[in-house]
Amino acid sequence: MPMNLTSASSDRIRKLQESFPDFAFDLFTAGNSEFVSCIACWVENSELLEQKWNAIQNMIALHYRSERKIARWNVYIAFFCRDHVSRPLKLLIENDKFTARKLVFDSGTENKSWKKKEVALERLNYEIFEVNLAVGQSYGMKVEYTPSSLVTYLRNYSSATTEDKLEMIETLLMEYGIHENKKS
Repeated sequence: MPMNLTSASSDRIRKLQESFPDFAFDLFTAGNSEFVSCIACWVENSELLEQKWNAIQNMIALHYRSERKIARWNVYIAFFCRDHVSRPLKLLIENDKFTARKLVFDSGTENKSWKKKEVALERLNYEIFEVNLAVGQSYGMKVEYTPSSLVTYLRNYSSATTEDKLEMIETLLMEYGIHENKKS
């Protein structure tokens, strides 16, 4: 089943918008499963980003949680800034793993495309899934994602028996060529 990164309900992030009016927010999820979710934040200048990013992640930690345990490791916060973001600030934000994985995109241009959801989705899909964005005419923005064998196994892992889990692990190790007993 292909994953689609689509715009999700903004009700879950309304508190963010109220608390940080200088930012714009949206929530994107991979289909209805919320296996992968990303809170996108748009800000005009890097000074505001530097001042507020930590407070934003703290509020997200309090108010946004995925119900599925495995999905908790697949939460992203993406900051889109019109201004250039300095390398030290970008590294500080992206290397902070509290609450979620973080991505920082700067446009360094007056072009208004940096604020468009389509542009954000394209960049997020490439960074998170490493795929190109496809546009479905009647469905809006849509990404076709064919899950790797790892994702396929993870989907079935929690309901598998102990023997099946061992077999899945063995198969994955062999596929990725890292098994100590691998035949050359």
